Amino acid sequence: MLFNTSIGLFLDFYELTMAQVYFERNLFGKATFSLSIRTRPKNRPFFLFAGLEPFLKLLKNFKFKETDLEYLESLKIFKLSFLDYLKNFSFKGSIRCIPEGTIFFENEPICEVESDLISAQIIETFIISTLHIETLIATKALLCVKEAKGIPIFDFSARRTHGIDSSLHVARASYIAGFSGTSNVLAGKLWNIPVVGTMAHSFVEVFSSEEEAFKAFSKTYPDRTILLIDTYDTINATKKIIKLKNFFEENKIFLKGVRIDSGDLAELSKKVRKILDKGSLKEVQIFLSGSLDEKEIKKLLKAKTPVSGFGVGTKMGVSEDAPYFEMGYKLVEYEGKPCFKLSPKKELLPGSKSLYRIWDEKDQFLFDLITLKDEPVDLSSYPKSTNLLNLVYKEDKILYHESLENIRLRVKEELKRNYKKRIKISKAIKELYKHLKREFLYFKENT
Repeated sequence: MLFNTSIGLFLDFYELTMAQVYFERNLFGKATFSLSIRTRPKNRPFFLFAGLEPFLKLLKNFKFKETDLEYLESLKIFKLSFLDYLKNFSFKGSIRCIPEGTIFFENEPICEVESDLISAQIIETFIISTLHIETLIATKALLCVKEAKGIPIFDFSARRTHGIDSSLHVARASYIAGFSGTSNVLAGKLWNIPVVGTMAHSFVEVFSSEEEAFKAFSKTYPDRTILLIDTYDTINATKKIIKLKNFFEENKIFLKGVRIDSGDLAELSKKVRKILDKGSLKEVQIFLSGSLDEKEIKKLLKAKTPVSGFGVGTKMGVSEDAPYFEMGYKLVEYEGKPCFKLSPKKELLPGSKSLYRIWDEKDQFLFDLITLKDEPVDLSSYPKSTNLLNLVYKEDKILYHESLENIRLRVKEELKRNYKKRIKISKAIKELYKHLKREFLYFKENT
């Protein structure tokens, strides 16, 4: 959250109306809510988890200021006793989550929140909103990285994301996924992400000619010059660069590369490469941008396009082909009793859970196993396994601290594994679900 305002009111209204009822009826029992994504878009083979650390840091400051309480009082819906309770509110529960940079699938528990009922309920919108945006973008960005096959990709999305706050999350999430940098300077400052940028078409237009624009820019940045060559005519601009070769040499300018932002990128890149090579500028790299995502990158590389880097913006920044995930936060246990749902297409497995990941001897993914939290599990017959849900927050203390570089390394390792959805559900969960369903149907038939 960028803005200088309290985040205590960043919730849906019904979370407060429910909380007041809980307060009046003294319903402060321990509740467990589970976070998961219900369905997976066809164009997403998996999800990549991101956004955990920003969420935890904001959660620690999730409080109601005096002005927040004054506003709530003005609505004439909430009683003073309940507002007094909110005055001292802070989240004191515990949270278990999978690590950032972990690949996962639909209907797997990725976070479980345990706290008194009001505290757990009141952060519902907050936790979904914060983790959803970065998971959404990290997943899309990872697909771009996968298709780029080692060619660097840079986040150019800031101007077209859904707001300032969103653009920061996009820069962070795409960097986690394996992007090499961002054009977003504030994101660079906040998270030490490498910042990158060349020039805009408007810069070229300011000068009397492209040559003058290229000279001015390169003289100011002699060690890192990348020139935009598609303002008027890409081929002619490339030929002008060849003519400026002596100028670059005399002024000790290192021409790192050129960028093409429009047109048939594959065809233009090949033509530009030939001109540069013929003009003894073989070391000059070609960077491509303009409506790129994993599908366009795949096409470009299939066409054997000469390219040294991609600038990826809008389509990644808004996750254009899958603009949202059905992330939900559901009550699975209250006062030690399992809870569940039978809503059509929204069934919910009961109880607090653990999520185990199992690999083979070659470190390849075998399957995930969902169990009850305290259920005994014997995985000794498998070469490698781990419980992905780890304690990250307890009693107002953040227990999760991990650098973006470590998360990036995890993602890099994740990409080497053959992730295809294979999920097993423990017998205990299946039996519990059947039992609760039978109880519900019996009660329904006899009332």
